[in-house]
Amino acid sequence: MALLALIIVKRAQAAGLTAPSDTMSRQQVSQNSSHIIKFTTQNAIQTTGDTITITFPSDFNFTSKTISTVTFTHGASTGLENTETLAATPSASAWGAAFSGTQDRIFTLTAPTDGVGAAAVAASDKIIITYDNTNSVNGSSNATYVISIAVAGSSSESGSVAVYLLTGDQISVTASVDPTITFSLDHTSTDFGTITSTSVKTSSPNITFTTSTNANSGYTISVQDQGNNTNPGLYNSVSSYLLGSADASYDSSANLDSVAGYGIQATSATATIAAHYNQSSDTVGGYTRTPQTLASFNGVANSQAVTITSKAKVLGSAPAGSYTDTVTVVATANF
Repeated sequence: MALLALIIVKRAQAAGLTAPSDTMSRQQVSQNSSHIIKFTTQNAIQTTGDTITITFPSDFNFTSKTISTVTFTHGASTGLENTETLAATPSASAWGAAFSGTQDRIFTLTAPTDGVGAAAVAASDKIIITYDNTNSVNGSSNATYVISIAVAGSSSESGSVAVYLLTGDQISVTASVDPTITFSLDHTSTDFGTITSTSVKTSSPNITFTTSTNANSGYTISVQDQGNNTNPGLYNSVSSYLLGSADASYDSSANLDSVAGYGIQATSATATIAAHYNQSSDTVGGYTRTPQTLASFNGVANSQAVTITSKAKVLGSAPAGSYTDTVTVVATANF
C-alpha cells in the first residue's frame, strides 16, 4: 500500500497545466507585442524555491525588458484577485522575477521566501502573467511558434501554447462620404401690400432659408436683385419707375425713417450675417445687381436657418401702380 501511495503522488506531481493561452496585442512579424499568458495550475505553488518559468522560442527578442513591464496575478475565479509584487530576488512579500537566456527569452518567477507574498498560489488557481509591449519583439518568420510554461519545485507541471505570426496583421479600411448640401426656402414670395411715404412697411411673410452641408468650411448664401435689369429695387414697369434698393457705394445702409427706399435685414442664430444686412429697427441693407454675400458659416452645418425681413417706403411722388422685384438666392457649400 505504501508503494501504491507513492505512485499516486508522483502522478499528481507530473500533472499538466490546464487551459494555457497567450493573447497578443500584435501578431505581425518583428512587431512589438504585449502577451497575456494564462493557465490554471493543478497544484499549489507556495513553497520557498517553487518557480514558474516561461520560455519563448528562438527569434523572439526581449532584450532590455524589465520586470516593471510584467504583472503577475492569480486567483480562484478570474485570476485577477491577487496581484503579486515582483522583485529581483524573492522576499517574504515579493516574488523573485528575472529574465535570462538569449535575448531574455526566459522569464522565471520564484515563490516568496514565506511561500505567501500577497496571497499563496493555491491548487487550481488561475494564473495571469502579462508582458506589456515594451521591448517585446515578435519573431521574424510567418510561422507557428510554441511558448513553454513550466512549474518546478514542490510540484512539477508543464504546458505549452502556440502562437502564429503573420506578415501583416492589420486591415486597412477606407471609406468616403459624398459631399452634400441641402437648401430650402420656407416661402417663395412675400407681399408689402400698399406702401406709402408716411411709414415704413414690412412685407409678409419673412423668408427663412435652411441650409445643411457636410462641407468642413461650411457655406455661403448670396442674394442678387433683378430690379429694372439695370439697377436694383422695386420696379413699376408701366411707369418705368424704380424704388431703388442699394446706392452706388453699396457699403452704406439706409434708414427708411428718413429716406425712401427698399431693402432687407437678416438674422440667424448660427450663421454670420454680412455687416451690410445685419441691421435692425428700420435700417436696411440694399440689394445689388450682382451677387452679394448675405450670410456664411464656417463648419459642418445641420439645418441652419437664416431669415430675411423686407422693408420699404416710397416718396410721395412715386407713381401709383404695381411694383415687383425678383431676388435670386444661392447657397454655396465650401468644401
